[in-house]
Amino acid sequence: MHKRALAALLILFVAVAALAPLHVFSIETPRNGRLLYLRTVSPDDRFTLSFIHSVENCPVRDHIKIDSGYRMVTYATEFWSSRTGLPYAPFGDETFTDEGDHFRIGNMNRIIPEIYQWVDKRYANRLVFGDGKEIALPDLAGDTLLKMSVTRVRLAQYAGMKLNLSIR
Repeated sequence: MHKRALAALLILFVAVAALAPLHVFSIETPRNGRLLYLRTVSPDDRFTLSFIHSVENCPVRDHIKIDSGYRMVTYATEFWSSRTGLPYAPFGDETFTDEGDHFRIGNMNRIIPEIYQWVDKRYANRLVFGDGKEIALPDLAGDTLLKMSVTRVRLAQYAGMKLNLSIR
Protein backbone atom coordinates (compact mmCIF):
# COMPACT_ATOMS: atom_id res chain seq x y z
CA MET A 1 0.00 0.00 0.00
CA HIS A 2 2.86 2.37 0.84
CA LYS A 3 4.35 2.03 -2.68
CA ARG A 4 0.97 2.77 -4.27
CA ALA A 5 0.57 5.93 -2.19
CA LEU A 6 4.05 7.10 -3.15
CA ALA A 7 3.40 6.37 -6.83
CA ALA A 8 0.09 8.24 -6.69
CA LEU A 9 1.76 11.17 -4.95
CA LEU A 10 4.52 11.22 -7.57
CA ILE A 11 1.98 11.14 -10.41
CA LEU A 12 0.02 13.97 -8.78
CA PHE A 13 3.21 16.02 -8.35
CA VAL A 14 4.21 15.52 -12.00
CA ALA A 15 0.70 16.41 -13.20
CA VAL A 16 0.61 19.61 -11.13
CA ALA A 17 4.15 20.58 -12.18
CA ALA A 18 3.27 20.01 -15.84
CA LEU A 19 0.50 22.59 -15.50
CA ALA A 20 2.80 25.24 -14.00
CA PRO A 21 2.86 28.40 -16.14
CA LEU A 22 6.02 29.73 -17.78
CA HIS A 23 6.65 32.70 -20.03
CA VAL A 24 8.74 32.04 -23.11
CA PHE A 25 10.40 34.14 -25.77
CA SER A 26 10.01 32.46 -29.14
CA ILE A 27 11.14 33.03 -32.69
CA GLU A 28 9.14 31.50 -35.52
CA THR A 29 8.54 31.87 -39.23
CA PRO A 30 5.06 33.43 -39.59
CA ARG A 31 4.52 31.95 -43.04
CA ASN A 32 4.31 28.42 -41.69
CA GLY A 33 4.45 28.86 -37.90
CA ARG A 34 7.66 26.84 -37.64
CA LEU A 35 9.28 27.31 -34.23
CA LEU A 36 12.98 28.18 -34.53
CA TYR A 37 14.06 29.24 -31.04
CA LEU A 38 12.63 29.15 -27.53
CA ARG A 39 13.77 30.25 -24.07
CA THR A 40 12.11 31.07 -20.78
CA VAL A 41 11.99 34.71 -19.70
CA SER A 42 11.48 36.59 -16.45
CA PRO A 43 10.76 40.22 -15.62
CA ASP A 44 13.78 42.48 -16.26
CA ASP A 45 15.41 40.04 -18.71
CA ARG A 46 17.00 42.10 -21.47
CA PHE A 47 18.11 41.63 -25.04
CA THR A 48 19.40 43.71 -27.92
CA LEU A 49 18.13 43.38 -31.47
CA SER A 50 20.66 44.74 -33.96
CA PHE A 51 20.81 45.07 -37.73
CA ILE A 52 22.20 47.15 -40.56
CA HIS A 53 19.58 49.62 -41.84
CA SER A 54 18.72 48.65 -45.43
CA VAL A 55 18.60 52.23 -46.76
CA GLU A 56 21.21 54.10 -44.71
CA ASN A 57 23.55 51.08 -44.33
CA CYS A 58 24.26 51.99 -40.71
CA PRO A 59 23.96 49.90 -37.52
CA VAL A 60 20.80 50.07 -35.42
CA ARG A 61 20.41 48.55 -31.95
CA ASP A 62 17.09 48.28 -30.17
CA HIS A 63 17.38 47.52 -26.44
CA ILE A 64 14.39 45.59 -25.12
CA LYS A 65 13.42 44.31 -21.69
CA ILE A 66 10.70 42.08 -20.31
CA ASP A 67 8.49 44.04 -17.90
CA SER A 68 6.57 42.75 -14.86
CA GLY A 69 3.61 41.90 -17.11
CA TYR A 70 5.87 39.79 -19.39
CA ARG A 71 5.63 42.32 -22.21
CA MET A 72 8.51 43.32 -24.47
CA VAL A 73 9.36 46.99 -23.94
CA THR A 74 11.89 49.00 -25.95
CA TYR A 75 13.81 51.09 -23.42
CA ALA A 76 16.55 52.50 -25.71
CA THR A 77 17.62 52.59 -29.33
CA GLU A 78 21.00 53.41 -30.86
CA PHE A 79 21.62 54.38 -34.47
CA TRP A 80 24.57 55.63 -36.48
CA SER A 81 22.65 57.95 -38.82
CA SER A 82 19.52 60.05 -38.47
CA ARG A 83 18.12 60.17 -41.96
CA THR A 84 15.74 58.06 -44.05
CA GLY A 85 13.62 55.75 -41.90
CA LEU A 86 15.66 56.27 -38.73
CA PRO A 87 14.76 58.06 -35.49
CA TYR A 88 15.39 61.78 -35.42
CA ALA A 89 13.94 63.03 -32.11
CA PRO A 90 12.77 61.84 -28.69
CA PHE A 91 9.11 61.90 -27.68
CA GLY A 92 7.61 62.63 -24.26
CA ASP A 93 10.12 61.86 -21.49
CA GLU A 94 12.59 60.19 -23.84
CA THR A 95 16.15 61.51 -24.02
CA PHE A 96 18.26 62.09 -27.14
CA THR A 97 22.05 61.96 -26.77
CA ASP A 98 24.92 62.29 -29.20
CA GLU A 99 27.40 59.56 -28.24
CA GLY A 100 30.09 60.85 -30.61
CA ASP A 101 29.98 58.13 -33.25
CA HIS A 102 26.25 57.43 -32.89
CA PHE A 103 22.99 58.68 -31.39
CA ARG A 104 20.92 57.18 -28.57
CA ILE A 105 17.32 57.64 -27.56
CA GLY A 106 16.88 56.52 -23.95
CA ASN A 107 14.23 56.52 -21.26
CA MET A 108 11.88 54.90 -23.75
CA ASN A 109 8.87 52.86 -22.71
CA ARG A 110 7.46 51.49 -25.96
CA ILE A 111 5.50 48.27 -25.53
CA ILE A 112 5.94 45.84 -28.42
CA PRO A 113 3.35 43.03 -28.57
CA GLU A 114 5.31 41.18 -31.29
CA ILE A 115 8.36 41.88 -33.41
CA TYR A 116 8.23 41.09 -37.10
CA GLN A 117 11.58 41.51 -38.78
CA TRP A 118 12.85 40.61 -42.23
CA VAL A 119 16.29 39.09 -41.70
CA ASP A 120 19.01 38.85 -44.29
CA LYS A 121 22.69 37.93 -44.00
CA ARG A 122 23.54 41.25 -45.69
CA TYR A 123 21.99 43.13 -42.77
CA ALA A 124 23.72 41.21 -39.93
CA ASN A 125 20.50 40.74 -37.92
CA ARG A 126 21.50 39.66 -34.42
CA LEU A 127 19.88 39.05 -31.09
CA VAL A 128 22.04 39.28 -27.95
CA PHE A 129 20.56 38.34 -24.58
CA GLY A 130 21.67 39.76 -21.24
CA ASP A 131 23.36 36.46 -20.39
CA GLY A 132 25.62 36.80 -23.45
CA LYS A 133 23.77 34.30 -25.65
CA GLU A 134 24.00 35.60 -29.23
CA ILE A 135 21.97 34.48 -32.23
CA ALA A 136 22.66 35.36 -35.85
CA LEU A 137 19.02 35.50 -36.93
CA PRO A 138 19.56 34.56 -40.62
CA ASP A 139 21.18 31.32 -39.41
CA LEU A 140 17.83 30.18 -38.02
CA ALA A 141 15.90 29.97 -41.31
CA GLY A 142 17.79 31.94 -43.96
CA ASP A 143 16.72 35.27 -45.40
CA THR A 144 13.07 35.46 -44.37
CA LEU A 145 10.48 37.15 -42.17
CA LEU A 146 10.69 36.20 -38.48
CA LYS A 147 8.24 36.76 -35.66
CA MET A 148 9.46 37.21 -32.07
CA SER A 149 7.03 37.14 -29.16
CA VAL A 150 6.58 36.38 -25.47
CA THR A 151 3.78 34.01 -24.55
CA ARG A 152 2.57 32.07 -21.54
CA VAL A 153 2.73 28.28 -21.79
CA ARG A 154 2.49 25.36 -19.39
CA LEU A 155 5.63 23.50 -18.36
CA ALA A 156 4.45 20.43 -20.28
CA GLN A 157 3.97 22.53 -23.45
CA TYR A 158 7.41 24.07 -23.04
CA ALA A 159 9.01 20.64 -22.64
CA GLY A 160 7.26 19.42 -25.79
CA MET A 161 8.32 22.50 -27.75
CA LYS A 162 11.95 22.13 -26.63
CA LEU A 163 11.89 18.44 -27.53
CA ASN A 164 10.51 19.25 -30.97
CA LEU A 165 13.31 21.79 -31.51
CA SER A 166 15.98 19.32 -30.45
CA ILE A 167 14.92 16.54 -32.85
CA ARG A 168 15.01 18.71 -35.98
